Amino acid sequence: MIELLSEHIYSSPNVFVRELLQNCIDAITSRRTIDASFAGEINIYAEPRRIVFEDNGIGLSEDEIHNFLSVIGQSSKRDNVFEKDYIGKFGIGLLSCFVVSNEIKVETCSLIKQQALCWKGKADGTYTIETFDAQPFAGTRVILTPKKEWELLFDEDELTKNILHFGSALPVTINLIKADSKKTLVDGALPPAWLNSAGSKDELLEYGRETFNINFLDAFRLSAQTGEIVGAAFIMPYKIQFTGAKEHKIYLKKMFLCDNAGNLFPEWASFVKCIINTNSLKPTASRESLMDNNELKTAKRELNTVFKEYLRSLSLTDISVLEKIISIHHIYIKALAAEDTELLQLFADYIPFETNKGVITFKSLRTYNSEIFYTPSMDDFRQIRRIAGSQGHTVINAAYSFETELIKKMTVVFPEITISKISPQDILSNFGETVTDDEQFAEFAKRADKILINNYCKAQIKRFEPQDTPAIYVASDDALNNKNIQNLASSSNPFAKTLTGIKKKEDSTPTLCFNRDNSLVNDLLDLADDTMFEAVINILYIQSLMLGNYPVNKKEMTLFNDSIYKLLIMGLNNFSQKIAF
Repeated sequence: MIELLSEHIYSSPNVFVRELLQNCIDAITSRRTIDASFAGEINIYAEPRRIVFEDNGIGLSEDEIHNFLSVIGQSSKRDNVFEKDYIGKFGIGLLSCFVVSNEIKVETCSLIKQQALCWKGKADGTYTIETFDAQPFAGTRVILTPKKEWELLFDEDELTKNILHFGSALPVTINLIKADSKKTLVDGALPPAWLNSAGSKDELLEYGRETFNINFLDAFRLSAQTGEIVGAAFIMPYKIQFTGAKEHKIYLKKMFLCDNAGNLFPEWASFVKCIINTNSLKPTASRESLMDNNELKTAKRELNTVFKEYLRSLSLTDISVLEKIISIHHIYIKALAAEDTELLQLFADYIPFETNKGVITFKSLRTYNSEIFYTPSMDDFRQIRRIAGSQGHTVINAAYSFETELIKKMTVVFPEITISKISPQDILSNFGETVTDDEQFAEFAKRADKILINNYCKAQIKRFEPQDTPAIYVASDDALNNKNIQNLASSSNPFAKTLTGIKKKEDSTPTLCFNRDNSLVNDLLDLADDTMFEAVINILYIQSLMLGNYPVNKKEMTLFNDSIYKLLIMGLNNFSQKIAF
């Protein structure tokens, strides 16, 4: 049991420092139940091949040693009337010391019993208790001698780093003592800036810069009644990946607990660094994360509300900071606005969108456009971007996270604005009428159809802008699916035959729409050479796929190269004939 708990429940051997600090704090807290004005102090002695953690807390009696030090899982703090004031209660923390030491020596004197006792526990499960004649002191000393492989953790610099890492916010004085010196590492009378509600924002930002080595854009206070949470949040000054790691600093009763509590913070926490202390949320047994229970879920909702209130206050007090936050972290602001109508109404005008006319704020979009279009597909947006612009349409690229949901909500919140979904098929429908009455173009369409059928595509001729675009490829999702099925069915794939039974949907053939007003298309009307005509049509087909950001398969790439090769050969032959003539 000792091996299992001490070597496998904790993620790092340095947690023994946290567990010893926790025991010291809880002993002092217990003494304060008798004397509320008691200050308490922790002295840590760094000696050659030995460290001593000493507190002046309530100490342990012999019965308590037998019951709580010597029985795994037993704790004097569990079911105590003051249980909520203690950090630890699982009765296994001291076992972490067996990771770094083969023996734990505890010298203690109960404030009540006034008897000095020495308990020695070994990793094999055996222990001894004896009295000693030293001058009794109220409190406890834990003495460790390191295993050879963990001597580095007993080094003064490493020990100092770990003490500050776990205990910098503790409300007691912590001293590091050597033979010739005494250094105060933590002054319990001076809370850190993130816990000091009377501190200024500048002090908070300076603390954030020193702690995270980041010049944050802004900072604000956090609090939640559930979990008795207080702390601070720091706004990142640069973009953060939406799926990036969410690292924060979580303290339990002012003892550092963990730096990863994604279950406590909502999605907006991705672009802030939070430091919080909770007095009542429950830790896991290892005290390296928080239990995911109903209390935590309620606290999460409260913190989400605090953040929204912060943004609302900025809209009234510092609009320039709000604009900077939205310009850098608009993905997260959109996520918030998509779920909160009030926030959407407050911040809609500042939210930027990628459009076919560049990145534009919603205020500019609704001011200068009577009708706005959007597409939820990145491929569709790339395909229709240029064509829609030539027709005077403004199209939003809503392929990013939360944007489609946000735009749909905007149509409800701002009913005076017309925001419509658009697809490449809609663009094609908005072109001029299909050219069918001109004999030359009708013949052109028949010749092109015979070539394009090999690529499961049909030809169409319309007028559209811009005129310098000879053709565009338009395909709905159903059309692309049918094309892929046909390609697979005609391949050597052993499962291809199973695809032949899938019913093809009507009117779901991709279309290559030729521009009636394009000069190249008009030149092709008089091209009698079938080989050259076929090569040009194939090149226009592949070119349109590429311009529309459609995938080009190996067969189509080979067709493209062969067609260019044919044109080069025919051009060289014509050139040779002219030279000979």
